[in-house]
Amino acid sequence: MEFLSDEIKMLMSGAVDSHIHGSPDITVRAGSDLELARQAQQAGMKAILVKSHVTPTASRAQLVQEAVGDDHFQVLGGLVLNQSAGGLNPHAVETELRLKAREIWMPTMSAVNQALLHNQDCSRAVAIFDADGKPFPELYDVLDLVAKYDVVLGSGHISAVECEKLVPLARQRGVKKILLTHPESRLIRMPLDMQRRLAKQGAFFERCFYQVAVAPPNNLAPSALLEQIRATGVENSIIATDFGQSFNDSPVLGLQKYISMLLDLGLSAQEIEIMVKQNPAYLLGL
Repeated sequence: MEFLSDEIKMLMSGAVDSHIHGSPDITVRAGSDLELARQAQQAGMKAILVKSHVTPTASRAQLVQEAVGDDHFQVLGGLVLNQSAGGLNPHAVETELRLKAREIWMPTMSAVNQALLHNQDCSRAVAIFDADGKPFPELYDVLDLVAKYDVVLGSGHISAVECEKLVPLARQRGVKKILLTHPESRLIRMPLDMQRRLAKQGAFFERCFYQVAVAPPNNLAPSALLEQIRATGVENSIIATDFGQSFNDSPVLGLQKYISMLLDLGLSAQEIEIMVKQNPAYLLGL
């Protein structure tokens, strides 16, 4: 954006983007973790969380944090439980948590739901429930570790049905911070009534700009995104970009455009501030 209004500048100051993809990666990215962090720092943001589908990012985040050298700006990381991490691997989870990971995600690229959507071989997917719908023992171990370290449990790319089973199970194991990853995406397509039920159980919803910005026919209408935010309430939502792809704007520019879009849709600055500052700061322990 060539010109930022004072309102957008105010909302970017202290903002958190909990879903950014940087390099190094096996996929071409718009910039390195360090480049994306410096852009966010210059925009006055409070923090970013770098996510990778193939590698842990907590140690990467610490190196970038050292290079940025700013105690008022945080670079955070986590672990996605894909095949590259060994699937439901409690040992990998505990290692990453000891390295100060702030979020542990269920499978994304290795999720059964994603394999089914893309007509891929499900035998290589990472299942979290067995054929009878019962949790694998390792899932209990992972949830217990997430609860012990009081970090965010992200749902990744598991199905809406799996999300509805995971949330109460995680609650039973003591997990306090549950973040449902882009439930509005074509991968998940979580019904509004299900979102309302899970909101009542204390789940948060990560509303990603990527779902609006992606090319038709897979994109979500801004009005539909607004409907989902209103259905669960801003108190249960956070906004993030899910940017870092080579074909998209930089995450910082994406977040500025996202905020501008939400203002145009009628959300107040106070409501956006809850979703881009207060809620993610709580979830990530900032």
